[in-house]
Amino acid sequence: MADELKFSEKEIREGAAFAAISYVSFLWLVAFILKKDNEFTHYHARQGLVIFILEILCFFFLAVPFLGILFYKIGEIILVIFSIYGAYSSLTGKLCRIPVVTNIASKLVV
Repeated sequence: MADELKFSEKEIREGAAFAAISYVSFLWLVAFILKKDNEFTHYHARQGLVIFILEILCFFFLAVPFLGILFYKIGEIILVIFSIYGAYSSLTGKLCRIPVVTNIASKLVV
């Protein structure tokens, strides 16, 4: 998906900051609301939404005895790394392909 999408410099410049904040918790919602017509922002906001949902799912691992905390910690570390990478990519005007996340996000209809 990322290889076939092209955005104008103006669209990237106007949406980069909102695309970056979409990787922080529930702030993907702000990107969807304030940048309704910016597809560059929506590309990153969809990935931010998927990461947010995965963070919630990681939280439920805490209910599993013994290994739950391990799965939670590993999952959260991986998702924080994904978020940092996504925010960096959006601020540099690039589309990032995050393993698993991009595949799920490309199927979302928002």
